[in-house]
Amino acid sequence: MKRIKISYILLAAMVLLPSLSHAQQYNGTSGFLHIPSAEMSHEGDARMGVHYLNKALLPDTGFLFQGEKYNTYDFYLGITPFEWIELSFTSTRRKDTRAVTGEVGFWRKDRYASIKIRPLREGRYHPAVAIGFNDVGTTAFNKERTDVQLYFTNIYVAATKHFGFGGNELGVNLAYRHYFRNYNDKWSGLVGGLSFRPAFFPQGRAIVEYMGNEFLIGADALLWQHVLIQASLIDFKYLNLGLCLQLNMLGKKYVVAER
Repeated sequence: MKRIKISYILLAAMVLLPSLSHAQQYNGTSGFLHIPSAEMSHEGDARMGVHYLNKALLPDTGFLFQGEKYNTYDFYLGITPFEWIELSFTSTRRKDTRAVTGEVGFWRKDRYASIKIRPLREGRYHPAVAIGFNDVGTTAFNKERTDVQLYFTNIYVAATKHFGFGGNELGVNLAYRHYFRNYNDKWSGLVGGLSFRPAFFPQGRAIVEYMGNEFLIGADALLWQHVLIQASLIDFKYLNLGLCLQLNMLGKKYVVAER
């Protein structure tokens, strides 16, 4: 109970932070919390971050130690070279025992690349549309290759539209996602979410989403124009946290989010 109360306090504090924010997924690309979206970071943005991952956000295979799932963390690098494409590389830590010393720690890692392309930018009457691939590779779509660790392999198509009313902004996101491993089937299919920016504080944003099997609530904020933080709760009880350094390699500064 105490842990849950602390989590709610963290989320409430983040919603009130005065900062310009873009959604930041745990794999270094823009999105909502766990589900993909058609939003994109600004052209020239580069990101380097770390994300604490609750075991509820991990696949049921590959992240077991002595028969039990565990919490872990990942590191990522991401870049938006053009306004229509994002690239990232993620390394997720896995728990294991050192062969020589027998010491338990996060000695192993699972590494994967992601790509996101937005062929249609959001317009006045139509949503933005993006397609993406996580954990891509030459064998990524071969389900028969059981020797290849594709814990996060999925493809998706997403549509996102924003609506303004009274100075507030409501973001509506719908996506179809397909995972290529059976142990991730609970996250396949239609997923979606809502985001909200209040008129009195347009830089802040709160998010709620359905990820295919669970609900997430959370918020993210960009502090001092470069430090991005994010927090979310799975089913209102499992906490995930992220910290990211974001820089624009083209030297551009943005006052408000662009569509």
